[in-house]
Amino acid sequence: MIYIGIGTLAVTALSVFFIYRLSKTKKKSNKSVVQRIDLSVFDSPDEPGSGNCIDRRLIMTLDALSKRTGYPIFDWINSGARSESHNRKVGGASRSSHKIPTCKAVDIGTPSKFIRNQIIEEARNLGIKRIGVGRTFVHLDVDENKSQFVAWGYPSGTPAEINPFA
Repeated sequence: MIYIGIGTLAVTALSVFFIYRLSKTKKKSNKSVVQRIDLSVFDSPDEPGSGNCIDRRLIMTLDALSKRTGYPIFDWINSGARSESHNRKVGGASRSSHKIPTCKAVDIGTPSKFIRNQIIEEARNLGIKRIGVGRTFVHLDVDENKSQFVAWGYPSGTPAEINPFA
C-alpha cells in the first residue's frame, strides 16, 4: 500500500513539474518574432520608423534563417524599406520590392563568400523564390507580383554567381 502511495505521489509531482515547465515554455514562445525584432534595422535612412512596413512573412523567414545558419541576420541587414528618394540614391530598380509601401525585400551583408552561399541555400530551403547575389551581400525578396524562382547578379542584368534554382 505504501508503494502505491509513493508511486502516485511521484507521478503527481512529475506531472505538476512538466505542466509547470510547459506553461513557462508557452509564455516564452507567445512573444512573436515581430515583437522580439527591432524593426528599425529595416528603416530607410531618410524615414525613421519606415521599417515597420516590412512584410511579416519575410521577418519570420529571416528569423528562421538566423536560427538555421546561426548567423546574426538582423544585425547584417544593409537595406530594408526604402523611400523613393533613397531608392534612387542607391541606384535601386524603379520597381524595387524594397520601396515603401511594398517593403518585401532586404539586403543582407555577408562577411565572406562561404557565408553568402550558405545564406542563399538556406533562404531557398525556407521558400524564398527571388534571390539577388552580390559579391558582399544577398538580396532576399518575397514579392509574389514578380517572377518566381529567379536569381540574378549585380550589376543588374548579370547572371548570379550562384543560382540556387538551377
